[in-house]
Amino acid sequence: VSQSRYNVQIRSALEGNKLSGHAAIFEQVALIGGSYYEQLHRSAFDEVLQTSDARFLVNHDPSMILGRQSSGTLRMAADSTGLAFEVDLPNTTLGNDIRELVARGDLNEGSFGFIPGAIERSTAPDGKQMRTHTQIRELLDASLVTYPAYDGTSIYLRSIDIKPVSTSSRSRLLRARLLAHQ
Repeated sequence: VSQSRYNVQIRSALEGNKLSGHAAIFEQVALIGGSYYEQLHRSAFDEVLQTSDARFLVNHDPSMILGRQSSGTLRMAADSTGLAFEVDLPNTTLGNDIRELVARGDLNEGSFGFIPGAIERSTAPDGKQMRTHTQIRELLDASLVTYPAYDGTSIYLRSIDIKPVSTSSRSRLLRARLLAHQ
């Protein structure tokens, strides 16, 4: 099973208790580890959004949840730009802290976690492999993050190959985090 994180600068709007923006941008190319490119095709979310129960987290920490699709506090949809989100920030210490940090501009980057589905492979003009995600198998989370995996651009993508240890999304995400820090 391959776990991926799609890190982006979240161009967000904060209105009252709602934070909105795009957690992923279609057809933007990212160079991964200097060896290959990846991007998201416009069809990537067509199927998964019908069944997903993603969470909106801070720094991919499941104890720092801000919203969830199944509770109705997180809404996600594919639009012409990418994966749009709107989350109702909770009236909690965490929610209030996030509201303040986003309003000040201190927290404005994100990371998107998913299990890839179908991938088209091609060759880029420089001879490196291009991987285009045409289908996302499982949508895990979108997160506000302090430090994205890669600095200096507005969109980032990181893939991590892991062995399946559990069928739960949380177990896969925790294992992927462990491998990312090795």
